Amino acid sequence: MIMQKFNYHTHTYRCKHAKGTDEEYILKAIEAGYTVLGFSDHAPYKDYPSERSHMDIEQLDEYVDSLNILKEKYKDQIEIHIGLESEYYPFNHDERVEISKKVEYMLLGQHFSDPLGNEINFFQNNSDEEILLYGESVCIGLDTGLFTYLCHPDVFLYRQEVFSDACEKVAHMIANKLVQLDIPAEINVHGTLRGKHLFGDKEYYYYPNKKFWSIMAQYPIKCLLGIDAHDPDHLIDFDVIDNSLKELEDLNLNFIKEPLKF
Repeated sequence: MIMQKFNYHTHTYRCKHAKGTDEEYILKAIEAGYTVLGFSDHAPYKDYPSERSHMDIEQLDEYVDSLNILKEKYKDQIEIHIGLESEYYPFNHDERVEISKKVEYMLLGQHFSDPLGNEINFFQNNSDEEILLYGESVCIGLDTGLFTYLCHPDVFLYRQEVFSDACEKVAHMIANKLVQLDIPAEINVHGTLRGKHLFGDKEYYYYPNKKFWSIMAQYPIKCLLGIDAHDPDHLIDFDVIDNSLKELEDLNLNFIKEPLKF
């Protein structure tokens, strides 16, 4: 049984690393017992087409149109919302503002230091300098007011071998910013799909990272679960939810109880 009957982190085949039709995701969400499903596929860039990380700019209108049709079709069974997940880069601010007007909400997901991931990939074992860049980039993005919540804030610990002083500093930096702006943080359950791996001398999930969330729990931050579905079946995989919650079960986290309003 799902603890939270709403999910706003759902991808589609358009980002080129997910599969399944829009309608298949909706049907699986209904099967799972969700009452609200938000789509947030990876936002496109006009000048940075990608073969692996986000939809093409030419697909954006079709994405919105497809989901609007399905929103109407399934309105008596589930509430559908249309969003995007996006990094934030100051040089691209105007384009992010323009794109945000086409959808109901935007999620901040800072995966890379550039739109194509050619410079710094925050999924790797990063230097302290790169870790601090991640924290600064997230805070700059949150300050724009463009984003409804911050997804997988602990993604920078994905392959981190040591939870350094820089990691701790960034956790506090992000937590302070979320409290200041009253923006929720997502506990992303997708990382548990890959099981636990040895980082340093201990085994951890890629995320949620307990050391990170132990710091977040020190602040009055609003939290919600994000499935980060890249396959319709991810929406009915209750084990990843249970494993994520078990990993954090002794932390006093403030979970949002009701669906978000747009």
